[in-house]
Amino acid sequence: MPKGGFDKIELLRLVEGLTPYPAVLRPAPEGGFEVIITNFPGVNSYGVKRDTALQAGAELLTAEIYYLLREGGQPPAPSDPKRLIPDEDDPPGTEQVMLAPDKKILKKRLGLLKKEREGALKSLGLYGRKPRP
Repeated sequence: MPKGGFDKIELLRLVEGLTPYPAVLRPAPEGGFEVIITNFPGVNSYGVKRDTALQAGAELLTAEIYYLLREGGQPPAPSDPKRLIPDEDDPPGTEQVMLAPDKKILKKRLGLLKKEREGALKSLGLYGRKPRP
């Protein structure tokens, strides 16, 4: 639940409007792959295989956006991937990828899904009641 900044409608629009973010996937010296999410400084993930690294990166991106929205902040706009300059010190096999935040998970964790709202109301004994005049 957000602490401030957005009402439910604004929050839902923000989540629905999220687009993929550029990230750097590079082979790690010790094996596996590192994923660096360029719009979130210091946010890196790792996976033994390429697919698991990309999945971990998308999950971490989703978590970072969730924490920002929960605190009333707005996630940064994704950088234009065409304008990113490759680092000449990156090892061979480094590539730019796009990671999409999981909108369904964000909506669920932020209480924006109708089913989740109904569940919360049921647990309080308020679902199905007619509003008081």
